[in-house]
Amino acid sequence: MEKVYTTREAAKLLDVSLRTVQLWVESGALSAWRTPGGHRRIRAASLDALLATRGEAEEQIPNREISVLIVEDDKALSRLYEATISGWGIPVRIEIARDGFDALIRLGRHKPDIIIADISMPGMDGIAMLQKIRADHGSNDVEIIVVTGLDSEQIERRGGVPEGVAVFLKPAPFALIQAKIQEIANRKLHAEQRGAN
Repeated sequence: MEKVYTTREAAKLLDVSLRTVQLWVESGALSAWRTPGGHRRIRAASLDALLATRGEAEEQIPNREISVLIVEDDKALSRLYEATISGWGIPVRIEIARDGFDALIRLGRHKPDIIIADISMPGMDGIAMLQKIRADHGSNDVEIIVVTGLDSEQIERRGGVPEGVAVFLKPAPFALIQAKIQEIANRKLHAEQRGAN
């Protein structure tokens, strides 16, 4: 019989809140199923894989904060990003912007290492925001990931995204986002080591 965990057991093993585990299950980051009574049961293989990934992250990532700006008007999705990214064991500082204007204000105060943005937002949409960010030459080294419900034709009709911006369809590709954050952290560490030599 397949080994499974309750959400409470998983939260204890992963050292995160019960709500974080529930969000990971809902997003597909953890593979689970429901009992006839409606209780979640998390597959042991899925939990073990997440634990292994977090262990590798803790070994490889320097104790250095990676700043992440999430630009998303959907509050539930923003909370999911925050809970998921915070649970990876990578030192991150997360800021949430509700639209393009808010993001540009925050960007003016502090340049993040990575921006995760939607396109369809009230006020200034993601396309206009990205064009302004890339027009600012001081922000060319900021990694940008777009996660959208729009297809490539719809994006092009709105003006397209600047060159070098990775675009993914929803739901959010958390494995790719985690890999990108680890890559940035490793790059920062190598730059520091070169500077120290």
